[in-house]
Amino acid sequence: MKRYSKQNNYLFLSPIIFVVIWEMVAKLVGNSMIFPNIIDIFYSLVEIIKNENFLVILFNTLKKSVVTLLVSLFLGSVLGVLSYRYKLCYLIFFPFINLIKSIPTIAVIILVLIWSKVEFVPFFAGTMIVLPIIYENILGGIDSIDKDLIKMANIYKVSKFLIFKDIYLPAVYFFLASTLSAITGLVLKVIIAGEVLAQDSLSIGGEIFMGKIYLESANIFAWIIIIIFINFVAEICIKCLNRRLNSWRKQ
Repeated sequence: MKRYSKQNNYLFLSPIIFVVIWEMVAKLVGNSMIFPNIIDIFYSLVEIIKNENFLVILFNTLKKSVVTLLVSLFLGSVLGVLSYRYKLCYLIFFPFINLIKSIPTIAVIILVLIWSKVEFVPFFAGTMIVLPIIYENILGGIDSIDKDLIKMANIYKVSKFLIFKDIYLPAVYFFLASTLSAITGLVLKVIIAGEVLAQDSLSIGGEIFMGKIYLESANIFAWIIIIIFINFVAEICIKCLNRRLNSWRKQ
């Protein structure tokens, strides 16, 4: 126990060392437009938060991320179930899923820019990147279910709804839960990358693009801090959800 408490004390050294190294590099570079110091980033962060459009910008990017995640979960679930249930569907979907998975993220975003309107770029790009991951997790979760358990439920004439609710759904979710945090972070990053390339106004990506245009590095780093914080909050929410579902499962 003492060893862990000592390790926790050492954790406080990490941000201090990071700040010291950052300030040293900032002084060596000597150009705030290229590498700003901590104070400049802090002031930029305060200005961003005080901006009257701050909440609108956050809402627009988070809305795209949530919609993309929900659409990807829905499509991944439908395709995964069909692939597991019907061999023909698996053979049809397999090459397309692997093709999408192999295309670089930047190529996907540029292709979507060519194919559709600018405002749809983050949605399409995010879905195309995340869909194969969710599809494979859904398929793996269904495949991991004990077949003897399904046979026993059928022998005892358990209803299809209860089999789905108490066997299939928990198995698929807990198979997916291990990667859900990473998927959420990936969705946010792809959405923001799409916003940057699409120059989407009133969005985090759009603000980062404007920071690049006006060489406001401190502004870009401030937005990076906000993105890290959003990811941190999302990860905590997912962990709380998993903990609650685990406690429900044990009952």
